Amino acid sequence: MKVHITRGSYGFGHEWTLEVYGKQYYLGQDVKFCSRVLGVSPSTIISAIGSSEIEVPEVNKRLARFICKKLGVTRKTNIKPWELCAQ
Repeated sequence: MKVHITRGSYGFGHEWTLEVYGKQYYLGQDVKFCSRVLGVSPSTIISAIGSSEIEVPEVNKRLARFICKKLGVTRKTNIKPWELCAQ
């Protein structure tokens, strides 16, 4: 369970892809995903997971768990890889 982070195509922001239960879901730009899909600010997520260092493996795992819990993603979730995207 982790969030893959890549630099955005325009040089700012980051693109997220959630890897969980053997599946990958493209989430899109970090800030857009937080506000449009999760309905929270990045600072709210930082408070919930306890750190802003999301590239640290344990923190990254907490971020992935937060996203899964917030969206109800489980092993039985059957959606297309792009259906969680904020783009």
